[in-house]
Amino acid sequence: MSVNPQALQKLLMEMDSQLNKSRAELSMCNLQLERTVTNLNIIQKTQKDLSGLCKNNEGVWEGVGKTFVQVPVSDYLQTIEADEKEFTDSKSSLEKKKAYLETTLEKTIDNMTQLVGKK
Repeated sequence: MSVNPQALQKLLMEMDSQLNKSRAELSMCNLQLERTVTNLNIIQKTQKDLSGLCKNNEGVWEGVGKTFVQVPVSDYLQTIEADEKEFTDSKSSLEKKKAYLETTLEKTIDNMTQLVGKK
């Protein structure tokens, strides 16, 4: 069974467009994942340092807009733990999205190769 060359060309162009879109999304996903991992590392380092250096009744300075407010270390550590949970959830979601996009790329390339190979 022969495929119309114009239809094949149109299909390949659409697949190429999808391929480029997936590559761009994968690149953005990788960047977001790197930033999330960096933020998690900063949070973990901060927690370790604060736990080792400060007592629970001491205060730390937290930036709020253009000012700084002194808050108890325990409260600040709770805030950091909440942020850590959000970043961990975000990291999990980004890893799933990355796997999906990588699979999409592989499948699109395989299908394009098969179409060109049949011709």
